[in-house]
Amino acid sequence: MNKNFTLTNGKTIAQVEQEMKLGIEKLYLDAWAKGVSVPYCDENYQLHLANPDGSDDLVDFDTDTKTYKFLSREAETGNGRFAYLLRQ
Repeated sequence: MNKNFTLTNGKTIAQVEQEMKLGIEKLYLDAWAKGVSVPYCDENYQLHLANPDGSDDLVDFDTDTKTYKFLSREAETGNGRFAYLLRQ
């Protein structure tokens, strides 16, 4: 799809995507400022926690108890999928 296509709201697809990206990044930064890890799914639908220190953990979520079970550390401090936000 052409990202320069103008939508009915007057914005291009590229503009809307950029606004969404910035909004999601703000959610991560706000949660991390409170010390909260943010869950996300990777391309393989595995659940991860993006931690406030820039690390990532692979986790399993128990829907009955609403708790996370740590499976493995996927990225060390400062090397996680969203760690670039901490360097901005």
